[in-house]
Amino acid sequence: MVDIEKIEKRTAQSFYSDGLAEISLGLIFLLLGGYFFAQAVVPEGSALGSALSLLSILVIVSAGFLVSRILRFLKGRITYPRTGYVAFKKKKPSPKRRAATMIVAGIIGAAMAALYGLSPSFKSLFPALNGLLLAVAVLLIAHKVGLVRFYILAAASALIGIAVTAAGIGDMKGFSLTFGLFGAAVTLSGLTTLIIYLRRSPRADRENADAV
Repeated sequence: MVDIEKIEKRTAQSFYSDGLAEISLGLIFLLLGGYFFAQAVVPEGSALGSALSLLSILVIVSAGFLVSRILRFLKGRITYPRTGYVAFKKKKPSPKRRAATMIVAGIIGAAMAALYGLSPSFKSLFPALNGLLLAVAVLLIAHKVGLVRFYILAAASALIGIAVTAAGIGDMKGFSLTFGLFGAAVTLSGLTTLIIYLRRSPRADRENADAV
């Protein structure tokens, strides 16, 4: 009997075997951390602060678009020449899915804006809540993929959020620091995986050259 779940996990694992997805996502988290830090240091009520708040939705949506573009570029340069490329039939995003994406981005952006109006006691817990939410998201990926390093990243996210909160770095600065540290952890995980992948999977044209 064919184990469909096992086949799906192997397919997903092959996608993450080069670490490029983590590198792309980690860099985006680092950029978002920098953006949210800029929001934190800009004086409230200033024109620049208002512009950054309004642009938050656009930044979040653009980040998802950039991840896809960066990942496609890196895989075309690094992965496909080594382990090949399998083209799957892609379904165009339905209007409902696009609307759902915009709604989620809007909710996140609104949450960022609403943060300024919350009580200081709740703001101080925001980094921990953010770390735990990221941990849940990574755990879902870990369950689907079945790779140990994603479970480690989920634990790291929770620990980062709790540590930032315990250090008393609340509000948007703590939120941005959580994003930045988690992005650094994801990027480091991806780079380590990429180094191992490159050692195990030389380019096909290089193998042919060595054989001559």
